[in-house]
Amino acid sequence: MRRIWFIAFVALLLGLGAAFAQNKTLIIAVPSDIQNLDPTLSSGDILTQEVLTNLYGTLVSFKVEKNANGELVGNPDQFQGDLAKSFDVSSDGHTVTFHLRPGLKFANGDPIDANAVKFTYDRIFGQNGVTAFLTKMASVDNKDAVKVVDPSTVTFHVTTPNTLLFGNMSQFGHSILDPAVVKPHMTKDDPWAHDWLKNHAQGTESGPYILKSWDPGNQIVLERNPNYYGTVANDRIILKIIPDASNRLAQLEAGAVDLAYGIPTKDLALLKEDPNVKLAIHTTRAVAYLGMNNTVKPFDNVKVRQAISYAVPYKTIIDKVINGYGIQLTSPIPKGTPYHTDQYFHYKQDFAKAKQLLSEAGYPKGFNTSFEIPNDSAEAKQTAVWIQSALKNIGVNVQIDELPGAAFTAKMQKRQLTFFYANQWISINNDPFYHMFWLLKADCCDYARYTNQQVWDLISKYTLSTDKQAREQAAMDIQKTVVDQAPWVFLYQPDNVIAMRKDVTGYVWFSADRYMRYQYLRRTDW
Repeated sequence: MRRIWFIAFVALLLGLGAAFAQNKTLIIAVPSDIQNLDPTLSSGDILTQEVLTNLYGTLVSFKVEKNANGELVGNPDQFQGDLAKSFDVSSDGHTVTFHLRPGLKFANGDPIDANAVKFTYDRIFGQNGVTAFLTKMASVDNKDAVKVVDPSTVTFHVTTPNTLLFGNMSQFGHSILDPAVVKPHMTKDDPWAHDWLKNHAQGTESGPYILKSWDPGNQIVLERNPNYYGTVANDRIILKIIPDASNRLAQLEAGAVDLAYGIPTKDLALLKEDPNVKLAIHTTRAVAYLGMNNTVKPFDNVKVRQAISYAVPYKTIIDKVINGYGIQLTSPIPKGTPYHTDQYFHYKQDFAKAKQLLSEAGYPKGFNTSFEIPNDSAEAKQTAVWIQSALKNIGVNVQIDELPGAAFTAKMQKRQLTFFYANQWISINNDPFYHMFWLLKADCCDYARYTNQQVWDLISKYTLSTDKQAREQAAMDIQKTVVDQAPWVFLYQPDNVIAMRKDVTGYVWFSADRYMRYQYLRRTDW
């Protein structure tokens, strides 16, 4: 009888243990679904890229360390090995050698070795998408620059030594894939298996999690990768897709979810009063601005652009639109990026100055214009109302033109907008010249169609330079010129706010990309 009781007691303990293990699950309320799981050709969707960051490993990653406030953060300027145990750079800067961790395995048990790394980069260059462009931008010119030395060692040849390589390689586009999983799906019509990888990850995951399930429009379930080399504090992450912000808020307050994304800033004051909820608030390097197409009248006139810049109610927009959750943007280089300065920013609301500039530009009575915004952004709509009201004071009559989100984005990417609201651009590589290349020079992303050959030449000259003193001076010169020429109205850098239950801990802020790394998250009762 005693033996039976003992067996029953042990069974109960095992059952309780299993139950507790099953409860190591965190639920995150997110506003939208993921789009495309091919890391090399992923969509520009933030949640998609966050999920990829948690499914896959890269050779290097951002170094996690404590900041001055004692918080754990991913340092955007310091790097540590991820799948690579270590890496070193030759004395001439032309060869970077990565030494893989011993015994690494993909989720299905296949070895993560130098051949997998080589296959991944052959695929990156073969697809010739944005990841290939960024890799070439860091002076790794083609697939032949990546060489296998032995099963655990890979070298990268860098044509021009530069500061961009590790920042680029710390991103999801450089996710290491399993050739044994991917190759069977490579066909003549789809030579790099994009059609399979955009919807699947099973078996080839190399990061902290595996993709357990994806129920489009409902939820995504990630589970701990049993072959991951590092520590994962939880067993499971459920991303619950809840498009309605008020519903996300209600479920967080009720404890039905552990964390929530995209809570409107107007609701954050109430959450601060909730003893069961806490907020993680960090200023981002993302930039929000009003773009003015520099090639279209009247915005091709620098004095018109300056006049608009003097008419905008900067503080009011920060206080009323984002409810104080952000800081003034004062330069094309955001605060938090090397060489940022606000010493050249001279715009503040001054209607008299704005009217004078409009008169000098040949528009003494002002003009009529449309202001284009996406109709799915509350911040854009509120900003538009403040802009419309302010510009009326200088004779500029603004008609607000709301476009469906996808249509707005398509026009912006084609650089077909004239006067418009642009929000949330962030440069994944925390380098000022990388950032300015995209927003002031690149055909894809210079949405305001800014043209200044002197500025472009400086960007080209110093993007890959390792001369810190010369880079700093060039960055200062560019900031002074661009602020004066006002291709944008510089609005703000928004805060990143994650709302979570009080018992959730382990949140690490990664300012380089804002993607949460779920493996650090846990509850205090685990």
